[in-house]
Amino acid sequence: MYGRAHLEERLKRALAEALQGLEDPRLFLLTVEAVRLSPDGKVLTVYVEAFAEEEKALAALEHAKGRLLSALAERVRLRRLPRLAFMPWRPQPS
Repeated sequence: MYGRAHLEERLKRALAEALQGLEDPRLFLLTVEAVRLSPDGKVLTVYVEAFAEEEKALAALEHAKGRLLSALAERVRLRRLPRLAFMPWRPQPS
């Protein structure tokens, strides 16, 4: 069995691939920086960095949730799909 960090990395990679397949100009130059799966596995928080118009990019992600969940289901085997929550990436000061 894989650990949580490995699963989160697979989910992050799968989401990044799925985003490349979306042809929404609001998602241009959008990067998935990190993902965090809640302890109960019900929510996957996706931290994204948009290099232009963050609000529009987050709205586009909300609009594409269904397609992104379908893409996750195809790429990563999970007992149940988590709900997606998109958040802007805010790096921690070092």
